Amino acid sequence: MQKLILLTTSMALLAFLGSCNGQQTSTETTTSLQDTTTTIANTPAQISEDVDAEKFKSLIDGGNGLLLDVRTPGEYEGGNIAGSVNLDINGSTFEAALDTLDKSVPVYVYCQSGGRSGRAMEMMKEKGFSEVYNLLGGYGNWPYKN
Repeated sequence: MQKLILLTTSMALLAFLGSCNGQQTSTETTTSLQDTTTTIANTPAQISEDVDAEKFKSLIDGGNGLLLDVRTPGEYEGGNIAGSVNLDINGSTFEAALDTLDKSVPVYVYCQSGGRSGRAMEMMKEKGFSEVYNLLGGYGNWPYKN
């Protein structure tokens, strides 16, 4: 009889301890999911988009962003989109210069054919810029030259 009572008590104790561990794990999982949801909800939306010349022109005509030419100074001197700022992506100060820009302002970026500006767009996306638009085909495909 004492063996039966001891066995029953032991089984009840194991069941109780098992359910406590299960509740703890469940609580930890819920907390973890809540933390993840909070992190996702607080992450700002980002736009990084390749756009054709017509859309690029309408965006820059809106006048509320930075028009960025990432070609060499020589290429820039040979012709550029009016109002653009030249910042050579291959220059040694390019990334440091990006860090000084306002990340909340839309950036309209172009190069000669779209490759370097595509790289610049990816870099800006990684640095947390909210909106970056890349001119497909670059300045070579820009039909609005003076």
